Amino acid sequence: MTTENTDIIIIDDDPMVGELSKDLLTDEGYTVLLVQDSMEAIATVKANMPKLIVTDIMMPGISGMEICKAMKEDPALKDIKIIVVSGKSYDIEKQRAFQLGADFFLQKPYNVDTFSKTVKNILEGSSGEAPAPPPSAPIKTVIIQDEVAEPMSDLNEKQIRLTVWGARSMPHSIPNLYSKFGRQTSCISIETKDNIFIFDAGTGIVELGEEIVAKKQYYKEIWLFITHFHLDHIIGLGNFKPIQDPNFTIHLVGANDPEKSLRETAQQAFYSSFSLAETTPKAKIDLYEVLEDNYELVPGVKVRTMYSNHPTNTLVFSFETKGKKIIYAPDSEIWGDATAFQDYDEKFGIFCEDCDIFIHDTTYDDKDYETYKKRGHSGLSVVVDFAAEKARAAELIFFHLNMEYPDERLNEMLQAAQTQIIGKSHTLKCRIAQEKEPIILEGN
Repeated sequence: MTTENTDIIIIDDDPMVGELSKDLLTDEGYTVLLVQDSMEAIATVKANMPKLIVTDIMMPGISGMEICKAMKEDPALKDIKIIVVSGKSYDIEKQRAFQLGADFFLQKPYNVDTFSKTVKNILEGSSGEAPAPPPSAPIKTVIIQDEVAEPMSDLNEKQIRLTVWGARSMPHSIPNLYSKFGRQTSCISIETKDNIFIFDAGTGIVELGEEIVAKKQYYKEIWLFITHFHLDHIIGLGNFKPIQDPNFTIHLVGANDPEKSLRETAQQAFYSSFSLAETTPKAKIDLYEVLEDNYELVPGVKVRTMYSNHPTNTLVFSFETKGKKIIYAPDSEIWGDATAFQDYDEKFGIFCEDCDIFIHDTTYDDKDYETYKKRGHSGLSVVVDFAAEKARAAELIFFHLNMEYPDERLNEMLQAAQTQIIGKSHTLKCRIAQEKEPIILEGN
């Protein structure tokens, strides 16, 4: 779509917010174009060459950060001013926006009385120089090799086995304390008779990999999903033993981030001088760079993705097979105060609706959450209410456990949750994620 003398292009998948922003700026005399499909954003900008764009961050397709990066790397578009608008108020997100070339970061919900003035100031003035992004390291090519070996499994056609291999957060320093729940960082496995699916590659994936290779009773094809590239979710990737075994094929799935792609993450984990891997991969490695969408990986297995309310491009996953639905959301902040401008809770509730297992970030008890709220991790009471009322989950599993919390404090959280459930007459069951304690689901 081309509009003569377009002043401003608004990129926002939310029609209400987009139309409101358009009306406010049109009333000020600007020629404004609204783009609701982010996949069309760059082409529309090139066709119209506006003076400024206003883009949301969390959108299906291409995120606002990726749009920002693509424009600033294109000589024809790099001088167009960019305002990034987001309900994510995290300081690190603001810093990332400026590093990627944004001229201004506007937090939702913005003030409708001053929005037009802010836009006018950016068009007529300067918001200051943004820090330059760090230089990119040279990238090697991931090696692809032939697959061999036949899959085996001890499960029957109806069974699903869910196992937690690591559920802790990454602390500033690791406590020298025993925990019956374990001390490894994020990793779970979901197994059926024919397939194994692994979510995240924190330190927990190391022992899982050793077991897969040692027993040789699992599967020749491994699906490995990465929620995002924070260290506690990828640190074990280089030491995942099946990657060193030519009998396996690894399907590595994740969303690109403007600062780091899935391919770069894999190559740094396997080939970089700083990699923890002892040798280069011998398994076949396929990369699947995904967006917010629905996917059927293999017959009868569906995975849906959604961007999480957490700094950086972070995914939450819905895994469905044999009539069962499992939600994996290790880094997600439920706010409990959804508005027309901040609707993450509502969208996420629809995404999770009627799930059997709800694995969710429960980093803080209620006392600590009052101190650390709006930083990307959730507090206990909000998660319990959301699981029961919005997700309508059968069972909640506390995940991304605070590494600094001893078992006594985690048990106190569980007791508080159970008291809350009884007090509100919820039917929800809940438990603390515990390493190597398998959960067997009987599917259809």
